[in-house]
Amino acid sequence: MTMRTFHYAGVATVNVTQGLPRIIEIVDARKVPSTPTMIIRLMPDKNSPEEAQKLAASLEITTTANISQIETDVAQRRLVLKLNKGNLKQKNMTGMEVKDKLERALRLYVQADKEKNPGILTIIPGVHNEEDLAELQDNPPSYTMLLQLEEKIRDMRLKGIPSIERANVQYDDKNGEYYLSTIGSNLSRVSEIESIDRSRTYTNNIIEIFNYLGIESARQAIINELEATLLSARLEVDVRHLLMVADVMTSEGEVRAIGRHGVSGTKHSILARAAFEVTVNHLLKAGIIGETDRLTGVAENIIVGQPISLGTGSVELFYIPEE
Repeated sequence: MTMRTFHYAGVATVNVTQGLPRIIEIVDARKVPSTPTMIIRLMPDKNSPEEAQKLAASLEITTTANISQIETDVAQRRLVLKLNKGNLKQKNMTGMEVKDKLERALRLYVQADKEKNPGILTIIPGVHNEEDLAELQDNPPSYTMLLQLEEKIRDMRLKGIPSIERANVQYDDKNGEYYLSTIGSNLSRVSEIESIDRSRTYTNNIIEIFNYLGIESARQAIINELEATLLSARLEVDVRHLLMVADVMTSEGEVRAIGRHGVSGTKHSILARAAFEVTVNHLLKAGIIGETDRLTGVAENIIVGQPISLGTGSVELFYIPEE
């Protein structure tokens, strides 16, 4: 699998972690996968390329930098935003909408060059209304305020759902329907949208599934993700192994990593914990607090050199000769 991982051609439009790195990510129960992605299905009555494109535009994060060119006028102590008409149309937004959102978010007065369809917006730090404009001569804003405002405006989210950077419309030949594949994931917020089919909308972020849908769904997601990753590398692993991994990870009611910070680190046997990682620490800690090892598992019995308590080792046979 390691060999195949590094010779894998990327998935169309969305580059998803594959192979060994993805399996490590799943069993480590990472909070956020390195390439979070969603598959968003639409309701049958909303399934058209236009609807899909409209939904994609409303999902994608749109920042001020995406739709305008920001210029800092140091002499006049103001910011000038030159709106890009093409980008606005693509994102299904208007100049007035941008003006309103900026005013609400910044609580500053935004000047527009046109009433209904502005092409250039001007923002001055510290100016909250038209009356403040008159007092600018006596008390001009500082250069630091201007730079701070520019930094704040550049990455400001005007539209879209947090964490969803891109949404691509794709066509599924098998079902004859349009769907969206995204870069970034936010299951709880996407599920609030009416035009999507919640029962078939999926994310590869297992922790997000656990937080929104619960532990059973997270268990199923672990199985699905492991199976898909192994199949993409053309490796056939019996599903029972994956079921076992998913059960161990979710048996405590939350998604735990298989490692010293999760399943392996919480074993009752000291020797079994020591056999996995950081041997000295486990033995030292057990010695200090006077822990007892009952030698019930496999690893600890092998370490002390006696038969394991499974199979023939699980029974004790006595021969009582007749008198």
